[in-house]
Amino acid sequence: MNTIHQFASITKNLSGTSASLNDLAYLYKESAPRTALDEAHIDLLITQAQGMIQAAEALKAIAYDPTPVEDVDLP
Repeated sequence: MNTIHQFASITKNLSGTSASLNDLAYLYKESAPRTALDEAHIDLLITQAQGMIQAAEALKAIAYDPTPVEDVDLP
């Protein structure tokens, strides 16, 4: 199975996210302090990131067990 495209896409998206986090860090340090709304968005980001970590870790526990063809509803 070729999963390289999925991993490449995820890596690209995470790279963009890392760049955005670095931009925010710079803005909070150099431009303006965080607001209460910023804090709420950061908390949401943390929650989403923790969910992604759990989903990624769960991938290691998935056992290969394909559904038999006779159990698949065909159109």
